[in-house]
Amino acid sequence: MLINVTGRQFEITPAIQTQAEMVLAPLDIPALKVTSVNAVMSREKNHFQVSLVLNCKYHTLKAEVEDFDLYRALDAAADKVGAQCQELKEKIQEHRATAVGETDSAQSSED
Repeated sequence: MLINVTGRQFEITPAIQTQAEMVLAPLDIPALKVTSVNAVMSREKNHFQVSLVLNCKYHTLKAEVEDFDLYRALDAAADKVGAQCQELKEKIQEHRATAVGETDSAQSSED
């Protein structure tokens, strides 16, 4: 998974880069085939805005959070995208077809 961190109106320090990588690493879910995560952090006067875009094989998940603390905004945005990932993962797993052997045994137990 490729993680791109961009700063607008301020410079991304190594501490911010490592924090972003640490927070975004758990979003690499094999079932979703995550290809990249783009994190855009912007600063306006006294607050920060964090925008995350997570690109999967067939889906794009987005979250935007605005807060006075950059790290708290990053954590909140990662939580939002994580919830979207979990919901998408459950949706994919629910729509899978049942195996032929499982349907036969389920029908025989109902009879």
